[in-house]
Amino acid sequence: MERDWVRLGKAFAKARTAAGLTQEQVAERLHVSRTPIQAIERGRQPNSKPFAKITTTMRAYARLVGWTEDSPDLVLDGGDPEALGSVQPATEPATASGLPTAVDRELRSGKTLDHAVVHLGSEDDDETRLVVVLKGSEDISEEELDRLWQQWRRTRRTLQAIPGESDTPQES
Repeated sequence: MERDWVRLGKAFAKARTAAGLTQEQVAERLHVSRTPIQAIERGRQPNSKPFAKITTTMRAYARLVGWTEDSPDLVLDGGDPEALGSVQPATEPATASGLPTAVDRELRSGKTLDHAVVHLGSEDDDETRLVVVLKGSEDISEEELDRLWQQWRRTRRTLQAIPGESDTPQES
């Protein structure tokens, strides 16, 4: 039996509007961009391919609109979502790693392609840094990977050019 991702997307959109939320508000509360919310509601990934599995963002979206985490599976299989009884708070506690849930979720999903660490601190502060992790779909094509890799190389050079405080000229 093929799963009906479009049906799930329509159910999410209906639940969102019933909760009085916009796509932007859902994205903000789930700590993601609007793109995955649009894709979920459309029933197709941003690259227009059908979803292959229920994502952690979908499960968080389900909780946000007052569904159980199993509700996406129920809807995909032709059933109705199960209500939690009350809409869950949008902010979740930090994970065991100490990272916010949305960050932890993103780091665990997809394929890690590369990373960059940019130190932003001064000579006295070697702890302040920016960490960027490049993630991709598990089933990314070679062509898409090549295109993203070229874009990432340009972005990484820009990030690495950000001066730390010790790189900033001192006024005399």
